[in-house]
Amino acid sequence: MLLLALSQGMFPVGLECQTSPQQGRTEAVYLRKILAFVQWPPRQRTPSEVFRVCVTGKYGISFVLAEELRVSTVDGQKIEVRMIQKNQDLMSCQVLFVSEPDAKQRAKILESVKGSHILTVGDDEGFLEAGGILEFNAVGNAMQFAVNLLAARDAGLKIDARLLSLARRVLTEKGATGT
Repeated sequence: MLLLALSQGMFPVGLECQTSPQQGRTEAVYLRKILAFVQWPPRQRTPSEVFRVCVTGKYGISFVLAEELRVSTVDGQKIEVRMIQKNQDLMSCQVLFVSEPDAKQRAKILESVKGSHILTVGDDEGFLEAGGILEFNAVGNAMQFAVNLLAARDAGLKIDARLLSLARRVLTEKGATGT
């Protein structure tokens, strides 16, 4: 089904990313599509509970994410985008978009959620090596993504093999693979 979506342009492989706002929009579109290929561990939840996508660091991406995800759901849950300051409420998030260019602060944030069932997402080079799960990269006019499979497993998340096959790079316990 994913390959069919790609062939029909539903998953934008080559969206142009010439400006920062366009890159943010492209990342938001990718994230919306990617969420359907990530499986979180079962948990008890109330019917009115929302699926939380949190943003820490530079908050500009949060407005784009909120706009793109406003009508989307994950496992029937409405998605809510929330800006997080410091380490407040990180454990209430299912996705954490770390938009923190400072490597020390980014490492601190990633360490604080290590082992929790949170999909960590970033767009800074070295995000995967710092322990993040999903890294977006603008390459020329195209957006690509890479996955740290070991970090995903440590978080108890399962990432569909069809999505992994589209990743530019997949880090495993044996090292980096992919193109």
